[in-house]
Amino acid sequence: MSEKKIRSGISTGMGLGKSDAELIPMIAEAGFDAFFTGWSDGSDIRSLAALGKECGLEYQSVHAPFQRMDRIWNEGEEGDAAADELIRCLHACAENGVGIMVAHSIIGMDKHSPNMLGVSRFAKVVYEAEKCGVTVAIENVEGIEYLIKLRDSLGMSPAVGYCWDTGHEMCYNACADVPALFEGKLVCLHLNDNMKQTDPDVITWLDDSHLMPFDGLADWTGIAARLDRENFNGCMMYELTSRSKPGRHTHDIYAGLDAMGFLRLAREKADAVAALRA
Repeated sequence: MSEKKIRSGISTGMGLGKSDAELIPMIAEAGFDAFFTGWSDGSDIRSLAALGKECGLEYQSVHAPFQRMDRIWNEGEEGDAAADELIRCLHACAENGVGIMVAHSIIGMDKHSPNMLGVSRFAKVVYEAEKCGVTVAIENVEGIEYLIKLRDSLGMSPAVGYCWDTGHEMCYNACADVPALFEGKLVCLHLNDNMKQTDPDVITWLDDSHLMPFDGLADWTGIAARLDRENFNGCMMYELTSRSKPGRHTHDIYAGLDAMGFLRLAREKADAVAALRA
């Protein structure tokens, strides 16, 4: 591991008041190697891919829409539409040389009943991914039962991998060892920190802070050790935000930073995490 450069990247969705096109050159200037963006119908992925190439950055992944992922498990046309949306995102990735599409398995803190209807819809997405040559990286979110159901039903496909969100593990998954569920198919990371589940009786999106490393309660030495255990040699991708959730003050520590200052501090912290693996 020490002989191989550990590459680091960051998402464009940081709440910095800049467009993706404005942030990509800044990400390169801050010293990152890669980036990822979100996607919706009409997104100009082609231009962002060209800009990333011009800046010497890898367009590592695209985050698929997740706002309707609960409906993919329900009867009705809305569930079919949610699956079709994922397929359109896949095509955008394939057409622009982005090899990974990150997908949530569910949305909703009170959802705990995966079913074969949802699996069948995801199967259509995975079949399309196999044809496109794109990997679907299923992310650990709330309702981890849905990820496990998809792993058990579709995990044998070469187009299925997994995305480990370190913050989600802490505040949504009771600090479980999520990579151990992935059966050696960890392909993508969303590295971030938070204060864990602040109310032992309530799982809430307000705890999903997406702080920089070392600014919350995450065990970064342990995270580095688990990445080594999984033989993960991909990009150390950070998914951070500069803003507190409503009613919280977790991000007040970044209040004095402009966009470039935020990115440079994030890069310093990424280097510190990388040093734990070197």
